[in-house]
Amino acid sequence: MQQKEISRWLKAITIVLALMGAVFFLYIMPVLAMSWRDADESLAYLFMPGLLYGWCIAVICYAILYQFWKVCVQIGKDNSFSKENAKCFRNISHFALLLSVVWFAGIVFLAILAVRQPGISIFMITAVLLSVMISVLAAALSHLVLKAYE
Repeated sequence: MQQKEISRWLKAITIVLALMGAVFFLYIMPVLAMSWRDADESLAYLFMPGLLYGWCIAVICYAILYQFWKVCVQIGKDNSFSKENAKCFRNISHFALLLSVVWFAGIVFLAILAVRQPGISIFMITAVLLSVMISVLAAALSHLVLKAYE
């Protein structure tokens, strides 16, 4: 597979992820939030903060996708091992770490409010762990790409 073809595939995957994220964050998440609000009146006060929290997460996810898009562009230029890609992977690492902090802050916030929703808690703990793993992997890739460049 040639560099341009790899780049096209990676860009296509990035676009599909961006579209899936748009459907989730702009349609599915608000519909789920409304159904939860209607099902449990005691948690209705969390509706708008929950939506804002979700959209904050969306912004960070799209920042990660944008950095990855920049990597795809460099791959298409046959410039895979470059300072630009090392910087993009470092940025992805930082954004993923920020994402894990945001997820953890949400867990703490719900714990302070004594909101006991096991499914949401398990999902958020999993999101923290995945975000940390992505951060570590992106940091390692950044280091390796920079070493290969040098």
